Amino acid sequence: MTITSEHAFSGLQKIYDQARPRYPQKALERIVDLLAASRGTEQGSLLDVGCGTGILTRQLLELAPQSKFTGCDVNEDMLSQAREQDADCAISWHQSHAEQLPFQDNAFHLITVAQAAQWFDRPRFYEEAQRLLIKGGHLVIIENNRQLEGSAFMDAYETLIETHNSAYSRDYRKFDYAQEMVQAGFADTQIQSFPWSRTLSQSEFVEMAKSSSKVQAAIKASKGAFLKELNIILQDHWAEGEPVVIEYATKVFSGRC
Repeated sequence: MTITSEHAFSGLQKIYDQARPRYPQKALERIVDLLAASRGTEQGSLLDVGCGTGILTRQLLELAPQSKFTGCDVNEDMLSQAREQDADCAISWHQSHAEQLPFQDNAFHLITVAQAAQWFDRPRFYEEAQRLLIKGGHLVIIENNRQLEGSAFMDAYETLIETHNSAYSRDYRKFDYAQEMVQAGFADTQIQSFPWSRTLSQSEFVEMAKSSSKVQAAIKASKGAFLKELNIILQDHWAEGEPVVIEYATKVFSGRC
């Protein structure tokens, strides 16, 4: 990770945890099934790398409370929110880089990465994941991706970010993780997609936008004009008081060690 990526979400932990979407049940069940296949009759140990505020970590814990959960992230602000939300101290939290994790060899049955793989030096991370996984363990990369095709509103929103953040592209997460896993030596790589929709008030959509490091950079570069233009786009595409409906496809990439 670069210094920029280490601090990209500093100060955003509260709004991130409140505004970001959760993961759909069927995608979570897919991950829990892989954990069950990897752990057999053992307790099971899962590591969530780039865990952020622990959104995925907590959701999976609810479905597999018998297993041991660990979350790690490079950003201490995000981890502070993760610890705050983990009132029962059911999860072990660590600050560390994805490419150099402070755990023993063969320590985990499953490793997850949610909304974070694009920040990693992935060849180094894949090596580290193979070190940490037991033989037969699984690596899972999961992403909530907004569906842009066929939505004039989403096209306008993405264009607005690209206009005010020259480093941003709407295709910034279009990586073939499954093929990367094959090249790194993982077996039985699979991709599954789970479509769903999220309904937000217009003010909630603005809060979700503000939870993005890419949008924060656009707000700063535009000296605040971004938010005014976003409100105009909302008014152009949605009636006053009308909820905003966002179509998602949650992708789950998996590979076996």
